[in-house]
Amino acid sequence: MSQAASPAAPPLDPDATAANASVSAPATTTQSLEDRYGRGKKRRVDRRFAWIAGVTLVIAGVAFLAFSGWQNANQIKAQDIVFKKTGEFSGTMKFEVTAPANTPVACVVEALNTSKASVGWSVVELPVSDKRITTVNAPVHTVGPATAAYAKECWIVEPSK
Repeated sequence: MSQAASPAAPPLDPDATAANASVSAPATTTQSLEDRYGRGKKRRVDRRFAWIAGVTLVIAGVAFLAFSGWQNANQIKAQDIVFKKTGEFSGTMKFEVTAPANTPVACVVEALNTSKASVGWSVVELPVSDKRITTVNAPVHTVGPATAAYAKECWIVEPSK
């Protein structure tokens, strides 16, 4: 038994028919197909917008990197070195402070117990120095036994008026 060749079924998708007819379609159909598939005016506008947005982001990033480094000159940093117990309710904290030269600075030193609870603190005013890095030995008095201490925060002391 031989099977007869059946005729090709017509496409069910009307868009496929329109695509096949676009070969001999008028200019309006060709224009709508270009708009639909991205070769028209809309795509040029989108591409232009993407370039403008990209260049703007690059310029903003370079500006941020250039200007953010200038803030480091006035930053104050404290680096803990060692805590030594000098008695049951006292100790000495040694730390380094990096600050602008000839600037009055104060720091808070906090002592902690084995549960990391605060058992004492003190505010230490550093003497004005012409050096940028200063090593400080700060006494800390506690209300209980301390096992650790750290320089919690440092700031520039504003002159009183």
